Amino acid sequence: MAQTRALPALNVPRYLTSFDTGEVPVRRTDVLVIGSGIAGLTAALCASELRDVTLLTKAGLMQTGTWYAQGGVAGAISEEDSTQLHFDDTIAAGAGLCDTEAVRILVDEGPDRIQELIRIGASFDTFQGRLRLAREGGHSLARILHVGDTTGSAIQATLVGVVAERERLSVHENCFVVDLLTREDRCVGALVVEPDGTMAAYSAPVTVLASGGSGCVFWVTTNPDISTGDGLAIACRAGADIADVEFVQFHPTALDTDDSPRFLITEALRGEGAVLRDGHGNRFMTDVHPSAELAPRDIVIRAIIDHMREGGEHRVWLDATEIDPAVLKERFPSIWDHCASVGIDLANDLVPVSPAAHYMVGGVLTDAWGRTSLPGLYASGEVACTGVHGANRLASNSLLEGLVFSKRICSAIESDQNRVPDDRVAGVAGAGGGPVDLDVGPLRRAMSEKAGVRRTDQSLRDVLSRIADASSALSFDCARPSDCQKQNLVTVAGLIARSALIRTESRGVHYRDDFPDPDDRQWRKRIVVTRENFMRTVDVAP
Repeated sequence: MAQTRALPALNVPRYLTSFDTGEVPVRRTDVLVIGSGIAGLTAALCASELRDVTLLTKAGLMQTGTWYAQGGVAGAISEEDSTQLHFDDTIAAGAGLCDTEAVRILVDEGPDRIQELIRIGASFDTFQGRLRLAREGGHSLARILHVGDTTGSAIQATLVGVVAERERLSVHENCFVVDLLTREDRCVGALVVEPDGTMAAYSAPVTVLASGGSGCVFWVTTNPDISTGDGLAIACRAGADIADVEFVQFHPTALDTDDSPRFLITEALRGEGAVLRDGHGNRFMTDVHPSAELAPRDIVIRAIIDHMREGGEHRVWLDATEIDPAVLKERFPSIWDHCASVGIDLANDLVPVSPAAHYMVGGVLTDAWGRTSLPGLYASGEVACTGVHGANRLASNSLLEGLVFSKRICSAIESDQNRVPDDRVAGVAGAGGGPVDLDVGPLRRAMSEKAGVRRTDQSLRDVLSRIADASSALSFDCARPSDCQKQNLVTVAGLIARSALIRTESRGVHYRDDFPDPDDRQWRKRIVVTRENFMRTVDVAP
């Protein structure tokens, strides 16, 4: 390791509150699914064909990160395309850290999963009787299926419609998972605050974690307010391996306003011909990469940051004025309407954009079947680290990942021996400070400024010091969802900053000003951390 100074410790308790499942209602099910985005709904629908499934979601069924996905879902389905091309593009974007087996699974099984989605009612845009495919950054050709610029919400609505017809699937909205329950080193369910504020235990031999992302750890993000890293934090507290969390993908083109979350300007707009310009009106991506605006996201991000710094600006400009206005209005209706609502004419005005935290590349480490290091616990979607994305996610691979690996989880469930060792579980809250009403805003700002797009040893140590102060101020004996979310934000911020401090190189979406080059000799490997502050590295095959 290149680090010479001591690494700041993480203060992560096992449980956030003291409890005994013998003293609260216990609700039993065959499969417990946590999360209602594309990964959670796919897992729940598949598993409910043979088993009783309970799905928990912290808000409404439609309030998910999937709902916000504008661009689409990638898949090698055209005659011009091939799974090998999709594989090559994904590997190239991943900057040397992709798990090649996982990528092969994604691209090979993806087309079948997309066809299944179409069979249950998903209706993607077509042109002259064929699926209309778009191109996005890092893709060598057009392979993105879409529904205007609201693909995520269309897919979400399709899946929810099928959920309503499934007899063996029970959905519980507005349920907050405080912690995963473990017994004999096995996940046996979850401790949950139900809508009326009371506590209950959900007991299951199989738990599928599909709780989405962690964008709200940062002040500037495209993620909805529900994306507070809860799944990553509860898995960490339960002892599961966490990997690659230093790799947080920022989207290059969020609308530069004071809104929270920031409104996303999909990459597909650049696929239709929109270009990036600096404060002087000069197009700059043509000098950076052969694919210009359609280079992988990490390359576009760095170019934007460089030009903002050089010009002393906090934004660049997206120029869509050369695109036919009729195409803009028909292909990107939500962007057209949102820009108009803030006084921007998409057809005639330059659009102010800047980077915003968008996607957690790392997460709970899984194998090719969604199994985590904790028996009984599976993970899929943004909360998981399958190895597909490496150090930088290829655009529109995330929805595909949820479809593919949730389906594989269901196959694994059928072959694994699943049991609940003992229904009764008791836990004691970790030691902490008093019940302080901590304002996490300053910490989130510090994460954006010091652990965001560009990082240094000193900036990361500064933010870790803030995290330590926040952690000491919080009480670990809490069960109110709002308090738990603060705990989770602090925990995930610590995981990100500490892993970013350890990785002394720049790779993919992780950029260190003090280590600006990749170091394959030392760092062609992933960083795996656990609750006990144990850190190890795992080599990635060339």
